[in-house]
Amino acid sequence: MSISVAIIEDDPLVSQHVSDLILRSIHCTLAGTARNKSEAMALIADDRADVYLVDLGLPDVDGVDLIANIKSNCPQAQSMVLSTFGDAKHISRSLKAGATGYLLKDERGPTLIDKIVALHNGYSPVSPQVAKVLVQGMAGQPIDTRNDADRAEALARYRLVPREVEVLGLLGEGLPIVTIADRLSISTHTVNQHLRGVYRKLSVRSRAMAVHVARAQGLLDD
Repeated sequence: MSISVAIIEDDPLVSQHVSDLILRSIHCTLAGTARNKSEAMALIADDRADVYLVDLGLPDVDGVDLIANIKSNCPQAQSMVLSTFGDAKHISRSLKAGATGYLLKDERGPTLIDKIVALHNGYSPVSPQVAKVLVQGMAGQPIDTRNDADRAEALARYRLVPREVEVLGLLGEGLPIVTIADRLSISTHTVNQHLRGVYRKLSVRSRAMAVHVARAQGLLDD
């Protein structure tokens, strides 16, 4: 019996890539896709999926809220996060809401199907970076969340959209445009479009200044 998979993802390139993987798989079928809140709620209400792949950075709804909704309305289904966010706060909130798997988007290759099958069979697939965060938490090592409220306030003040935050975060890691595009499954042209939005909102003219201002204003970790 094949596993019915629903994709909740606003980026059309990522959604199409994952859809193609599922359609080519002998283990899975595609239950549907959603790119915003209304489409996601309709997909959840339809209750045809065994597994929901949920992006956290949707434009008009918190992906964590959708995970909680899936848990309440589709108790037999499993939710797995597929996101660029690998920090303790996003991981913790997602798992508490009901997610039983958490993958970063750089694991969107063919092995994604193996992770979906494992999830359906009762396992909890997580990316290595996510596993490290979880182990640190279990070992009692400090995971600093003191600045979460300040960061949320700063993001709201500068009116950065989720995709701009993702691009800015990867820029803060020192990644080049081509790598950022690959990590987010978008074109370099789209990355540069988001960067122009970041520059305008932060009133800067370069990548270095964008990262400097973002860190100074609490938008990025030091």
